[in-house]
Amino acid sequence: MKNCQKSKPAQSQAIVRVGPMMSIPSILREHNCDPAPVLDSFGFKLNQFEDPDLELPYLPTSRLIARCVELTGCEHFGLLVGIRAEPSSLGLAGFMLQTAPDVGTALNSLLRHLELHDTGGGARLVTNGGATSLGYTIHVAGVSAAYQIYDQSMAIVCNIMRGLCGEDWNPDEVLLSRPPPHNPAPYRHFFKAPIRFNTAESAVIFPTRWLNYKLSTADHYLFDYLKKQAARLHQSQTQELIDHVHQFVRNTLIIHGCTASAAARHLGMHERTLNRRLQELGTNFRQEVNNVRYAMAKSFLSNSKATTAEIALALGYTDATAFSHAFKRWSSMSPAQWRTKNA
Repeated sequence: MKNCQKSKPAQSQAIVRVGPMMSIPSILREHNCDPAPVLDSFGFKLNQFEDPDLELPYLPTSRLIARCVELTGCEHFGLLVGIRAEPSSLGLAGFMLQTAPDVGTALNSLLRHLELHDTGGGARLVTNGGATSLGYTIHVAGVSAAYQIYDQSMAIVCNIMRGLCGEDWNPDEVLLSRPPPHNPAPYRHFFKAPIRFNTAESAVIFPTRWLNYKLSTADHYLFDYLKKQAARLHQSQTQELIDHVHQFVRNTLIIHGCTASAAARHLGMHERTLNRRLQELGTNFRQEVNNVRYAMAKSFLSNSKATTAEIALALGYTDATAFSHAFKRWSSMSPAQWRTKNA
């Protein structure tokens, strides 16, 4: 546990832009619920959901979504919200998608700049031979309605891919960390693909060849301009070096490219410089990898019914035994014991 207490995410400060959730009031009305008092009970105002660039605190927003599910009795509320969210609702990160030269470049820019829209979770793009997955993982603890947030995120991912590749595009498979819903029809109707529930991660899987698909909407000059704007926004953020390292680790754990030298290249510095700066902060790269693994493991154990073996694979371990030993060092209990205690 000692090695995993430093540099916890600032959970109370995690934010998400209103953009993808602007449909919440209208969906509540469709289910005969007056949205104003519902929003007010969580400290939100109705007009806040008319400004896509407004930032909302992540944890209270998750509690709002949980309450919406209770009031409407709609177990796929999050899916409905995601279906109505256009890629542009992700702000600058969404606008960059259509101007990129190809799908691979577009998705990598999304990974790089999604934190401008959402600091409570992050996307992961993983290629394994002929199959590629684009997923989303919540990074903060104490989130309500995690299953709804994952439903929403995967619907947005599907909208992104259809926006890039054409409305007829469908995934090969969709992974959802939620338990099977009582009525899976809305999920089948929207995704138009086989769906696996109770998985470690939520992700959309598609053929790797789509990464090379050239976009007819590509605009080299506009894409470069938006990249510069995004760089300025990143510079204006107060994100620390450790946060940047954590983002890199989350995106590379599963593909075994999670090394200090790779992280340094990604951050535009020499490996010795990265090690020195981390040492000045009282930590090192290996310790921060463990911190990320511990945080992600707790998220998987809390927000999914994935097996220990599935979680181990998602965290880049060679087998479940190695993961279980590591988790016990961090928490003084096995993954199963931790899951039972924190159910």
